[in-house]
Amino acid sequence: MSIRFSIVILTKNSMGVIQRLVNSLLEQEFDHAYEVIFMDNASTDGTVDYLKQTPFQHKQIIHVPEGEFSHSGTRMKGAEAGSGEFVVFFTDDIIPIGRNFLKDLTAPLLERKADAAYGVWQIDPKTCDPIDAFLHNEWYRGIDDITEPVSQFCWNKFPPELKRRLSNFDNCSSCMSREVLMKLRLPDVPYGEDMMFAKALILDNHSVAISKQAKFYHWHKVSFTYLMKRMCIDQYLSIPEFGVYYVRRKLGVIKAIVIRILHRTSIAFFKLKIPIGKKFYWSFYNAKTLTADFIGKYMGVLTDDSAKGFSPINKRLLRRKKEIVDSIYKKSILRY
Repeated sequence: MSIRFSIVILTKNSMGVIQRLVNSLLEQEFDHAYEVIFMDNASTDGTVDYLKQTPFQHKQIIHVPEGEFSHSGTRMKGAEAGSGEFVVFFTDDIIPIGRNFLKDLTAPLLERKADAAYGVWQIDPKTCDPIDAFLHNEWYRGIDDITEPVSQFCWNKFPPELKRRLSNFDNCSSCMSREVLMKLRLPDVPYGEDMMFAKALILDNHSVAISKQAKFYHWHKVSFTYLMKRMCIDQYLSIPEFGVYYVRRKLGVIKAIVIRILHRTSIAFFKLKIPIGKKFYWSFYNAKTLTADFIGKYMGVLTDDSAKGFSPINKRLLRRKKEIVDSIYKKSILRY
């Protein structure tokens, strides 16, 4: 049986998480032959030794030297090393839900309904942030099953929020036609390659599907600094690509933080049936992450004009933004 799918998995010091993904893949009810290509970014914790022992029939382990990882470039190298008609991308820390996950993820392509598809991330309320799970686990219900091609003329007429919505995609769990991937290629950016690729797809007369049955758990407990950097970059990239401004003024930042903290705290204390200690713990955690989120977004909108005149806060935040943007091109968040 010829290999039909090339599954590319990114790893870096992945012990403790990669086992869950590997075990799930081995348990999948999937009728098509596939190969697994591990792109390992200079792991030092025994990840490579573990990967060598995994019982996949077709397997490659490709070393990515320290400083040479990129979310787009490393994925492209993995895809180029494979031979399948379709390419599947996974990050090391997702947890597929159910034995039909792989079948559901790839169905839109096998049924010729789309040239690319992505799965539905979920948050496990038992082991992760229950407030976040309460708010966001139904996010996918408002997304169309298929995003059809869009002309450049129509795209230019769309409001920013619609452009961003139409470009929704997730390379934590995705599947795409090798032919289309090699033609368009993931954009050479350090972050956000998935949403930019989706934009390129629909503007090049291709359809994109969300596989709503292909659910997986994926959540990170993040530090204040990490999330601030991530949202700064997200806002910085969203402006030229989609014209999206999440926040514009300091007053808007303060308002957004206060309103959301009150909202999430009320959910913790009045909506969730969890121990009182966890209500306080997760309320505090959300207050911290929301503050980092909107400070990062505000930093992302700042320009040199924002720091003119007497604006010491803007000047300081702008310097920090430039440091973050400069570093992301040299050292990607978490990976470089």
